[in-house]
Formats: sequence, C-alpha cells, structure tokens
Amino acid sequence: MLIVRASRPDYVQDIGLAEEDMSITVRGCRRSVAGSVVYWILVVCTAGIIFIVDSWFHTFSTWLLLKQAPLSEAECIHVSSGGKFVSLEVVSAAQFDGTLEAAFNPQDSEKYIEQYMDGLGELRMFTFRHYRFAYLPASAQFVPISRWKDPEWTLGVATGYAGLSERIHKQRMSIFGQCIIDIREKPYLRLLWEEVLNPFYVFQLASIIIWSCEDYYYYACAIFVISAISIASTLISTKRTMRKIREMSAYTCDVRVLRAGYWSEVASSDLVPGDIFDLADAKFAALPCDAVLLEGDCVVNESMLTGESVPESKSPLEHTSRVLQEIDMSAHTLKPSMSRHILFAGTHLVRVRKVNSAYGKQTASCTNTSHLRATAMVLRTGFCTTKGTLVRSILFPRPTKFRFYRDAFRFIGVLAGIAVIGFTVNSINLHRLGISNGAIAKKALDLITVVVPPALPACMSIGMAFAARRLRKEGIFCISPSRINVASKVAVMCFDKTGTLTETGLDLLGVRIASQSTRQFVDMQSTIEQVTESVTIAESGELVDAAGIPELTVANALATCHSLRLVNGIPVGDPLEVKMLEFTGWQIEENDIASMRTSLGNESSGDDYSPSVSLATNLLSTVVHPPLASKFNQTTNSACESPGLNAIGGSGFGCLEEVGILRCFEFSSSLCRASVIAKRLHGSFAEVYVKGAPEVLRALCIPTTVPANYDQVLNKYTQHGYRVIALAGKTLQQSWRDAATLDRASVECDLSFMGFLVFENRLKPVTQSVLEELREAQIRSIMCTGDNPLTAVSVARECSLVAPGVQVFVSRLAGASDVSVKDCEYNGHAPLAGVSWVHYADLGVVLDPVSLVPRATDANDAMAVDLAVELAQSGRYCVAITGDVFGYLSRYAQSTDTWKHMLMRAAVYARMSPEQKAEMIEQMQELGYITGFCGDGANDCGALKSADVGLSLSEAEASVAAPFTSRTDNISCVTRLLKEGRCSIATSFGCFKYMALYSMIQFTTCCLLYIYNVNLTDGEYLYVDLFTILPVAICMDRARPFKRLVPKRPSASLTSKKVLASLLGNVALVIGFQIAVYFMTESQPWYQKQVPADPNDPDSTPKEGDLNTAMFLFTSFQYLFAGAIFNIGPPYRQPAYRNYSYVAVVVVILIFDLWVLLAPVDGLLSLFGLMHTKVSWRFTILGMAAANFALCYLGEWLLFPRLAIPLAKVFRLIKLVCSGKLYKKYELAAGEVGHTEHSGLWARLGQRQNRKEYKLILSGMVGGSSWY
Repeated sequence: MLIVRASRPDYVQDIGLAEEDMSITVRGCRRSVAGSVVYWILVVCTAGIIFIVDSWFHTFSTWLLLKQAPLSEAECIHVSSGGKFVSLEVVSAAQFDGTLEAAFNPQDSEKYIEQYMDGLGELRMFTFRHYRFAYLPASAQFVPISRWKDPEWTLGVATGYAGLSERIHKQRMSIFGQCIIDIREKPYLRLLWEEVLNPFYVFQLASIIIWSCEDYYYYACAIFVISAISIASTLISTKRTMRKIREMSAYTCDVRVLRAGYWSEVASSDLVPGDIFDLADAKFAALPCDAVLLEGDCVVNESMLTGESVPESKSPLEHTSRVLQEIDMSAHTLKPSMSRHILFAGTHLVRVRKVNSAYGKQTASCTNTSHLRATAMVLRTGFCTTKGTLVRSILFPRPTKFRFYRDAFRFIGVLAGIAVIGFTVNSINLHRLGISNGAIAKKALDLITVVVPPALPACMSIGMAFAARRLRKEGIFCISPSRINVASKVAVMCFDKTGTLTETGLDLLGVRIASQSTRQFVDMQSTIEQVTESVTIAESGELVDAAGIPELTVANALATCHSLRLVNGIPVGDPLEVKMLEFTGWQIEENDIASMRTSLGNESSGDDYSPSVSLATNLLSTVVHPPLASKFNQTTNSACESPGLNAIGGSGFGCLEEVGILRCFEFSSSLCRASVIAKRLHGSFAEVYVKGAPEVLRALCIPTTVPANYDQVLNKYTQHGYRVIALAGKTLQQSWRDAATLDRASVECDLSFMGFLVFENRLKPVTQSVLEELREAQIRSIMCTGDNPLTAVSVARECSLVAPGVQVFVSRLAGASDVSVKDCEYNGHAPLAGVSWVHYADLGVVLDPVSLVPRATDANDAMAVDLAVELAQSGRYCVAITGDVFGYLSRYAQSTDTWKHMLMRAAVYARMSPEQKAEMIEQMQELGYITGFCGDGANDCGALKSADVGLSLSEAEASVAAPFTSRTDNISCVTRLLKEGRCSIATSFGCFKYMALYSMIQFTTCCLLYIYNVNLTDGEYLYVDLFTILPVAICMDRARPFKRLVPKRPSASLTSKKVLASLLGNVALVIGFQIAVYFMTESQPWYQKQVPADPNDPDSTPKEGDLNTAMFLFTSFQYLFAGAIFNIGPPYRQPAYRNYSYVAVVVVILIFDLWVLLAPVDGLLSLFGLMHTKVSWRFTILGMAAANFALCYLGEWLLFPRLAIPLAKVFRLIKLVCSGKLYKKYELAAGEVGHTEHSGLWARLGQRQNRKEYKLILSGMVGGSSWY
C-alpha cells in the first residue's frame, strides 16, 4: 500500500511506501546548463575526486547540475529518504487522449473530473524501484498507478461482455506498460564502473597508489590482483544472479483475449487491466498477471507466493459480490474472502474447468469456436502484481534496523579518528627527523591504510554468507540475508497450529449425531456404516437418519459440505475436507453445466440458458455419489421402497442417492464456517449443510435443536486436544435455480443442529522436542491459531508449549454487552469488566479482570482458595486469548496496563483471524520483543511479513510471505535458523574484533618504527596481510553453530560493555607487550640503531635492521593468537578445534612462524628483510609471545568480563559530566526507584538505561518469566 502526502511546496512531495518500509521525498528538478559547466570544471580540476565523492553522496550534482522545478514541469525527480539521496528518475511525457478517471483512481480524481471532461492531453510519469507514478494535474502531485481502479469496478461489475475496445486498450497500455516483469540486465561495463566506484575499491586503489609510492611494489601488485579477482567474481556473480531473477520473473505466453466482442490470440505481454481472457488454454502453464475469476473454476498452486503447500481452489466472482468495490488495488495481502476469487501472477494452474461462457460473440484469428471457457479479468500487470512485489523484495530488500550494522560503521569512524591522531603525531615526529613534506605525506597516508583495513566490511559479511549457504543446504532459503543476524535476537517465537505444530492431515475419529427427539447426543459413530445404518424413509416419505431432521442426513452433509476439486481424479483442497470425504467413501464427479442441469431434473433446458444464469450457477458441476453406486443408477431398493434410489444390499446406503452441489460458500476465517446448497437426484427441494466452529454454529441454529449437553460434550473433546467441527443444516422450500441465487446470510440462518465431527490432530514428531529446546533457551513460544481455544490449550500442553505445572486461563467475552460504548471511551477499566478469565479445567479459580491475579470463585472452596494463593505467589499461570477478546480489548483497553500484562501472559491465541495474527505480532514488537513467526499457510501471510523473522514452511525457494522459506515440513527448521543466526552474529563480532585488533597491532608497530623513520618491508606486509590475516579471518568465519540454544542471547551492539572491555583490554595488552619488546630490543648489547644510509638524505634509512626484525618476529605471533582469542566457540559456535580448516591454517602458519624465528635460512631472511640475531634473543621473543597469549587468553575469559560493568559506569559518568546532567539525572532517579539519600553514585551508575519495555513488565510481574 502506498500513502501519498502533499502538504509541501509545489516542487516537493512525500510518499510512503509501506511494502518497502520506507518514506521517500520527491523533488521536481530540471537540468542547469550553467551548473553543469561549473561541475565538470571542478571534476577536471580535482582529477575526478569530486566525481568519485559525488557518486557516493550525490551532493555536488544536486547543487550544481539540478535546479528546483514544479512537479508539473519537472524533467527529472530527485528521490531521497531520511534526507539521504536514493535515486534520480527521469520524467516521461506522452500524449494521452483519455479522461481523468481513465488514468487515475476514482478516489484520487473524483473531485476534478469535471475540469478534465475533454481529456488530459498529456500524461507525465516516472518510475522508482519499478513503482510507476503518474502526475495528477488537479492535485499537483504524483500518485501511484497501482491504486488505479476502473470506474465500472466501483459499481461492482467487471468489464462488459464485449471486452475492451482498442482505444481503451491503447490508453491503458500507455499507463501500465507491458504485462511482463522485465528486469533489465546491466552490461558488464556498467557493472564494472559501479563496482570500481565502490568506496571499498576506491580506498583499495588509493592504498595501492600510496604503497607504490612507498616502493611496496610486490605488496601493491598482490593487492591489485586480489582486488581484480574479487571484482571479476562479483561481476560474474551479480550477472548470474540477475539472470536467474530475470528468468524467474519474466514469463510470456500466448493467450486468448476478448477485444471489442471478438476472441483473438495475443501475447500475454499485451494484456492490460480490464482485459478478459480465457484460462482454458493448454499453453497456459502459469498466470502472467493478477486476475479475478469470472467463469469456471480452477485449482492453483500458490506456494511460490503464500507458502501454502496445499493447492487452492478458486471460485468465480458472483454478480452480487462486492469484491471489486472493496478491493485495495495497491495491497498484495488480501482477505481470504477476496483471495478465493483472485488468481495471482506466477501461480501454476493445476486444473481448469470450463463452463458455457457469456462473454464474446465469435472468435477471430483463433480456431476454437466453443462457448466452453474459463474466463478471468486482468486486475494488475507487471510489477503491480503480487509476483512483482516478490521480485521487487528480492531486488530491493527491506532495510534492517539492526544495531550491529549501525555500530559497525561508527566503530570504523573511531578507527579513522585513531588514524588521524597517528597521522598528526607521526607527521610531527618525521618533520623533527628532517623528512621532506612529500615523504611525510606518503608515510602518514600509509598509516591510515593500516588503521582502517580495507577488508573489514568484507570479512564481517563472509560469516553471514557461510550461514546462508549452510541454511540453503538444510532446505532453508533466504531472500534477505541480513535477517540471519536478526534471528540471533529472537526472544519470542509464534507458531501456527495446524500444519505447523501438528500434522496437516486430520484423522476423523467419528461423528456424534445430535438426536432431535431426545435432545441428546448419540454414541460416537466411528465408521460411515454406523452413520448410515439409521438412514430410513419415514412414513411421510421423507428421508431421515439418527438426527431426525426430515430430508437431511449426516451422510449427505459429510459428502457435500466441502469445496474439493478433482485433479487427475484425486480430490484436492483443505486436508480436513479431504479426510471428511475419505471417511464417507463417496466419490466426486465433475461435469459441465449442461450435463449438470440434466442431472438435476427438468426445471430448465438449454433453450433458457442466459448469462445471468451462468454467473449465478457456474458451480453446478460437482456431483457426489455413494460408494459402489453407478452414476445415475435408477434401481429400486427393496428396503426403502422408494423409486429412484440406489440398491446396495439393503443397508442404510440403499436409501442414499447422488447429490449435486448447487452452490458453495467456502470457509471464511472471519465467519469461521463454510456451507453448501445441495440437491439430491430425486429430492423435491434443495438442502443446506453448514460446518464450522461450534460456538459460531450454535448461534445460527434454532435453540430447540441444540442438545442440552452441548457444552459438556464439546468440552470433553476439546480439553483432550481433539478438533471439533459442528454440523447443521436446513431445507429450502424453493426450486434449485432460486436456491442457487440466495446470498450467504440468507442461507446460513435458522439452522437445525446435526452433530459434531471429532478430528484427531496428531503432533508432528519433532514438535515437542523443539519447543522444549526453545523453553530451555528461555525463548518464549506462543501458539496463534484459528482453532477452538480449549483444543489449542490441550495441544499446547501436550507439545510442552505450556510448561508442566503451569495453569491456563481462557478468556471469555461474556459481559461485553453490559459495557456501553461511552464507558469504553471514557473509563479505561470499564471494558475489562466485559472479559472473564476462567480456568480451562474449571477448577473454581478465575483471574481478576483488571489485575489478572488469580482468585477463587467461592471463598468456601478450600482447594480453590489454596490454588489461587499458590498461583498468585508463584506466578506460574498463563492465559489463552480468543480472537473476539483480543479484538475487543485492542479497541477499547489498549491503553491499560492490563492489556500489556495480558500480552506478557499469553501462551495461546485462538480463533484468530489473519489480520489479528499480524496485529498480535505488531503488539509484541511494540513491547520491545524481537519476534519470529512460523506458519505454513496463506492465512499466516500477514504475520509472517510483520514478524522480524518470518519462516514459511513451503516447497518454494522464495515466498513473498516471509524472508525465510523452509522445505522442511516441521518446526525443526526454527532452531536451525536461530542457531545459525547466533553463530553468524558471534562470527561477525569475532571477526570484527580480530580485524580491529590486527589494525591496532600493525598501527602500533608502524608508530614505533616511525620513531627512527623505519617501516616494515614489502615481504613482511605481504606475509602478514595475505598469508596470515586473510586466511585466518576467512577460516574463522567458517565456524558452525553450537549444538544447542542457551538462555543468554548474543549482544547485537559493538559498543556494549563486554565487547568494549574485551577489545580495549586486548589492545592494551598487545600494545604494552610491543612497547616492552621495543625497549628490550634497544637495550640489547648487539643492537644497532638504524640511521640514514646517506647523511644528506634523512629519508634514506633502510627498512632492514634489528628493530624491524624484532618487531616483525614478535607481532607475527600476535596476529596469530589474536584470532585464537576471538575465535569464540560455545555457547554460540562449535569449539574452535571443530573448525578443521581454521585449525589447519593456524597449524601451518604457526609452524612457519616458528621456523622463521628459531631456524631461519638465508633465503627466508632475505625474503622478509630480516637480520641474524642471537638464539637466546629468539627464545626471548618466543617467551614474550607466549606470555602475551596467556595473558590475553586469561583476560578474555576471566578478567575482561568482570571489568565490563565498571567500564560501563565510567563511560556513563564521563557522558553525564560532559553533558552537565550528573546531579539532576541521578538524584531524580534515586527518588524514583526508592534509593536512600546515602545511596552511592557508583551504584546508581550501574543501573541499566533504556531497558526494553517487556523486560520492565516482566520484572514487575509475580514469577517473572518462570511460567514459560
């Protein structure tokens, strides 16, 4: 959805892009000739530096090349977000002979239609990230074309029966463009140019130039070759990725389309919104556009978009439907009531069934003259489609608001500051030595390349790339790799129930039929034979069974109340409905409209067929018939003595006959029910069968038909984890044609209750172990389902989502009707009185509606009182919230503390709609939780997209529903993802600290050597950077995740007290030891101070010498053990010795370093520019290196973590002293938290600031987080 705001000058406009999670500001601009001249003069004068810098920040080009212009006259659009440049888009202008409403959404243009009755004349447009915007002259703003809707659609009707005219088609083609998701592949030269201008490679190039000026030719050449190889591999990878995305997105085929009353065959790229086309085409493998189904029906596979693994049935739009009126054209997550009529681009057609079509007169240029078609109307094309959204999300991933990435760039800035300090200090020292200014500049700039390692960003992202590759091998695909690190911080994980925690398929345990004569349930009937044995013909000639409702039977209800479709002879659809049909043993047959009219009797003939009948009865093509019965067999059963009934051995089946489904109202998550209108072959009237949630159907049934023990029987099954579906029905005293045109509200009312279907929903084998692992890691688990609350609670207890011993209280909206709207608006606690919280097993304990503290309902019940007191003291209880209570409290009590405490206590959300699931995720995020959601169906799309880490169980490699998609059909992928996330963030932290420490080691070495105008040799730099640092850093990143999740989540802040204490402590130790080695070297009797070779040239001091040798030999071990110190294993990664590539690299480098130190040969000494030294000194260096390693290792594990809190206090004290807020802040804080006046400032500094809200709430709750 796009939000447009225009309260700015006529050259500025704000636009919100909800899909991109960003807001942009567009400014009208035109080219400035004078500014262009000045700009290019500056580029030439600065040797291209301004051009390079401008390619990063786009500052100079904005100031000089462009000047502001009204949006109505703009040649180009300057797009920015948060004050930062995003892109510059060209405005295109084309002649347009259409009216205002032909190009703009009626909501945007209805005020100005009269001003442009003669047409617009010109249409101005620009494209940003494949969003197209058109300029609306009357409102002086650009509006997204994705919001466009044909004015006829607002009246609830589709394009006329003749299709679009050529003139309208041409107009819409100029607005929407071709119906194809076409991604232009950038040529290699442009990719190369963009890559070379990357700040990383510009810095590399500048470094190479500086190194060459310093005579480091070998090192400069090596870095140049590595950079060239890196650029080449990046270009090839980028090109391959873009080609793969283009192949996935671009799809065209031939399609039959209706234009000006004639059917013709055109390319799918020629389709525009409003076009009517024929789905029943063998060439039609996938949908090229989003469309609404008008005639016929089809089954599609939507796993690519929604993650739903079960094929979806699509039903045609009815002539009374308000879908076209209510649909939001810019939204890509639609309500289930709408999406059941919508075909989405990219989805695969599994099966299409044709009907007699009312569209078109005859065919032109195509040979098919049949009137049997399955027609659909184009809604959206190109990048406006749902598939276009998926492709756009891959091309432009949503920004990740993760602290780690912000801190990383800040730390690089700190290193740059250190480099500037070193630059200044060493410049002064070199000037003191008499070095020329040019030489000083080169050496000082060289020092900057040492402090800020160019490979730092790449090394930090390698770990994430390795994690993504490991996830891919496990069948978990990711379209946003940055979300892997976010997974490390997940504190609450939400799960759908059916198909996620439990098996997708349900086993029908049996049927509890409700007897109308006794108003009691009969015994469980676990086979279809038991269900049908009571079916008889009453004396009145009416068909009855154990329920005792004339003309209605439970067997017929089970066989017809579904929306299944046949694909290759196999019923496809909702797994629950598949199990229900399998239980009956009945068979489905699908026919065309004509044959179905014959089978239903002689009420109509082919002569009176009309388009209105087609639109109203285009589902009259499904027949179900009993097992072993021949289709339309008209023998007589002696047991039933009724003509026209099938004879099957005198059993109850003999009284059953074929049933035709006239109309199907598919399951609605908002209504919690589904229904059908059916007719028996020789029945007099149509029958209605409804199935759905027991509490919903009870309200729709005639009270006298509901058994007295309804609640008792229902609770018996739901409390044991069974899923219960209620059945009801009625007869319609009218013809089948009139019955088929009734609306849903008229059908689903005044029902007679028939019984319960009891399903057994088994847990998936790994569910319990995964949830127990999450609980041991103190990751809160929540179930969010559309099922019955008692069933959900039972499953939650069975799978250990609710810990043993934890009591559950279920919400009921019993007293909501007693609370007036006025009270809800003006009294914060009034709405809470409308909600009651009862124990799921009815133990006489309830929760106070305001405080949510347990209390006994009867003060004289000792057991209830004791239980309430125990729970109030321990806090080991949770709540199960129903969708109606959630919606009610969200509307009226969201500002109360009870609302927040309810969210913190909730373990189960039941009867939740898809919209409520997404809202629940958003509410948890507002409390400060990093949330995850795992689901397997289209109903979870909103929650999957809202969650910080959405994981869809699907066979597709990418889904628009979630950043992660798993081919594993169970929740074991959740723990894999969380472990990889923790491993990735720990690896990034370790590599970052290693690279930072490496920089400080080399920086210290250079500063010490610069005292005598000496530096490392070419060979030494080459060995350290390419043969030590690079392989160690890469192999560190190959660490695998630890085998289990631990309660403590890794830090996401590089400026946290533990990270800083570790880094600063190790930096202090390595610098201290280097200084010690420096002075120890100078104190040796054999030491010779390095002096200039030419007394007249202070810059002629040779690099080779005793000091250079000692520093290199010592620091070569520092580089190596720094990796060992920061290569943290448990609790987030496997031990370092399990990283075999890292161990191998360390062993090889260590052996080589020992060889160079203890037994060097002349060739090695010459290669590195080293001097011969005494053996005793070499062992001294080895001892110093060992001591340095031991102290760093012990400090990392024992000392530095203990110094973290004092260090944080010191930083806070410095910050407060500098800001002048010391007294005010901490005296005020003392009063708030109850400190005495003698409380020490040092103790108060230890109080953590800016704690997340959910942690503050937990700290104030009795028992805290002990309940989960």
